[in-house]
Amino acid sequence: MVPPGEFLGIVPSWVIVYLATLVCFGVATAILYVRMFRPILSGRPSGRLDQLPRRILGSFPYIFGQKKVLQSTDMVRDRAGVAHAIIFWGFLSFSLSYLIFIYGDSINNQFSSSLLTEKGIKVFGAYLDILSVSLLVVILLAVLRRWVFTANRLKFDLTQKSEAAIILALIALLMVTTILAEAFYVAALNTHSHSFIGNVLGDWLLTIGITDSSATYIYEASWWIHLAIILGFSVYIPISKHVHLVGAPLAFVTRQLGARGTLTTITDFEEAESFGASRMKDFNQKQLLDAFACAVCGRCTDVCPANLTGKILSPMHVVQGMRSHIADATLANSEKEIPSIIGSRIEREAVWDCLTCGACTEVCPVGNEPFHPLIDIRRHMVMEEPDIPEGAQSALLSLEQRGHPWSGTTFTRESWYEGLDVQTFSENPEAEYLLWVGCTNALEQRSQSIPRAMVGILNRAEVNFAILGPEETCTGDPARRMGNEYLYQMLAMQNIETFNRYGVKKILTSCPHCFNNIKNEYPHLGGSFEVLHYSELISDLIQQEIIKPVVEIKTKLAYHDSCYLGRQNGIYDAPRNVAKSIPGLELIEMEKCRENGFCCGAGGGHMWFEEGGSQRVNHARTDQFLDTNADTVGVSCPFCMQMMEEGVESKGVSESRKVKDLVELLEESLG
Repeated sequence: MVPPGEFLGIVPSWVIVYLATLVCFGVATAILYVRMFRPILSGRPSGRLDQLPRRILGSFPYIFGQKKVLQSTDMVRDRAGVAHAIIFWGFLSFSLSYLIFIYGDSINNQFSSSLLTEKGIKVFGAYLDILSVSLLVVILLAVLRRWVFTANRLKFDLTQKSEAAIILALIALLMVTTILAEAFYVAALNTHSHSFIGNVLGDWLLTIGITDSSATYIYEASWWIHLAIILGFSVYIPISKHVHLVGAPLAFVTRQLGARGTLTTITDFEEAESFGASRMKDFNQKQLLDAFACAVCGRCTDVCPANLTGKILSPMHVVQGMRSHIADATLANSEKEIPSIIGSRIEREAVWDCLTCGACTEVCPVGNEPFHPLIDIRRHMVMEEPDIPEGAQSALLSLEQRGHPWSGTTFTRESWYEGLDVQTFSENPEAEYLLWVGCTNALEQRSQSIPRAMVGILNRAEVNFAILGPEETCTGDPARRMGNEYLYQMLAMQNIETFNRYGVKKILTSCPHCFNNIKNEYPHLGGSFEVLHYSELISDLIQQEIIKPVVEIKTKLAYHDSCYLGRQNGIYDAPRNVAKSIPGLELIEMEKCRENGFCCGAGGGHMWFEEGGSQRVNHARTDQFLDTNADTVGVSCPFCMQMMEEGVESKGVSESRKVKDLVELLEESLG
């Protein structure tokens, strides 16, 4: 768009352009500081600014390539990701055009031609023509999708607010005024533009006899209206949900570089005045930033197992509740006037609904981590109030008194290996691997077959391993996920001390929760070890032909991804390789699998307390298994084993449908 020479024939255009920009951007910056940056900086340090070059470079595919947005696109059910990517790339392209044709040419009308050359201007103009038409089409489709053929994730109160309509209308108006300015510029000066559409419409206007003065008036009006919308955007964005244009890039830069299920560690128990989070200052800066990065798209809630089974929890409402709480805190005259976020902006029941499965984080297009602040809120509710579900309280008490969460068990840590050829570390201090059994595998009868099978397989492979036996205690993971960080650290430090006393270097686990905890969270307390899930080691042993399944097992097996093995740690292929190695076994995938897998319902401490809602999560997952018509559901986690067993029994199909851990099937196939 060629800028007019003067505003109202009096003031040079560049003066108005730069003065208005200075005012609007100044106002926008002030709003951003007061409403966003100052509250974020008041939070606790998140430790997410380490390895800054890696963080910045690694964020480019997410920001400019729209990787997460396109990742969640389903060309059959949800094509919104493609539309959003087009709008974003259009935003970048037109922003560049404004720098050249508005801010550059308003000072020097030869700026664009000297920068791009005439040929370059024509090519860029043709690109902008295509983009402007594409954006108008995309906006029409967005309107239809949001308000006519509304997707489930857009039916929430938050997603039906007027902000989306305002932005879509303004973007459409920008495209229309772009086309009008080009067309009437051609008609006013009887010349040609770098816009093909502008030339066609301008020539048509000349053929219908538009006067030079009328064309000039409409051209200049369209140009100034276009500029006003651009600058209006700059002020509107900081006060709307579209502040995610600022927040999302920062959220990607401060993303979790390691395993995404890793929680923050409280390091100042002795000095801390309070534990957990209930007010703005208690949350860390990444958690506060997420509130502004949120695009209110509903994707997180749309995949949340708790929400899909009728619970109160909605990850989107949690994040937006954080933003509302920040607004409350910003407007308060003193810290005493700031209400607790618990009950006012985030419901108590919702805090306990969370399974910490990470489905919300997986699909979030802006890099948010909705379940992390919920854990900090749990910490406050457990260690400060206390407010905790009855079953969880019983499990925590058992952890404190007995070193495991199974308060009613009659088994001991030694029960599962009676009659087996297995040594403890005190008997075999030169063992290469510590076989970490875990509380559930040791103390729950159905799960005891898992470590028994592991011992058989490892002995066949002549792996030098040992166990801790009665010296093993809980990793502390259940306490941590249920909010008792103090108890977790006591148990973890006890284990680290035991590991160090025996000189343990390598740890082999069969529980993904133990695996995640020891591998990713023990290092925060000084315990760094090489930790493997059994599927990783066994997959390698099979590949090296150290062990070879030979007995045919005729079954159709649907593998269920454990959240803490899959989404939280990225291990998808190893367990499938184990399953594929078994002769006669046909591996079938459930509709929700791998990154998009569905939780069994035991995560976040839910193994030990009752859930509400209209359906149990494990029953929903069992239905998904039954939909595959597979004979067996394969698991690689003792929690998943229990939840799927109960689900199959509750559906009355336990005679025809079986639940098996992969090591049980493998041991059977070894003969």
